Amino acid sequence: MISGIRISWLALLFVLPPLAAAAQWDAAQLLAELARTVPKRIAYSETRRMAYLDVPLGSAGVLEFRPPDLLRRSVEGNGENYVIVGDVVRIETSDGSREIALDVHPALRAFAESLRATLAGDLPRLQRHFHVALAGDKAHWRLSLRPRDADVAVLIEDIELSGTHAHLLRVETRESGGDIAIMELKDGQ
Repeated sequence: MISGIRISWLALLFVLPPLAAAAQWDAAQLLAELARTVPKRIAYSETRRMAYLDVPLGSAGVLEFRPPDLLRRSVEGNGENYVIVGDVVRIETSDGSREIALDVHPALRAFAESLRATLAGDLPRLQRHFHVALAGDKAHWRLSLRPRDADVAVLIEDIELSGTHAHLLRVETRESGGDIAIMELKDGQ
């Protein structure tokens, strides 16, 4: 006959390993999983709620990512493309194209780095730009990014990426002035 104490210890032996594995899941593991499974093309829809507008603005398109740092955002309907490579963003419209250094637009750099570093699985790069906090579990996670740079923090309160397992499903950017952009990501290609 097994005593009550032994049953308790045996139960702990079966319960603790899964609990320990769950406790060890962290931002580095999440980013590594995202980097392994990220699609090259991701359809998105975006809603922007701006403090000075009564009606939210919507757009849709495709995001393309090629590690380590090429990010292209193609907007449906108006033919606009935003291509970020390295420290430069190229804006392509029907009227032509122009280039802007990311250093000139700290908020754009923050948004670009939040996506590029996350999709590339580059936690050190992400931590250079943000205070990083992971909440939830693998099935429903939220990665909160608060800007480290004071100039960026004046513009962006935080960026929250969320998803399930190795799938990034949502990017919510809260600006300091009250504006919010919510990007919902679809199945990748």
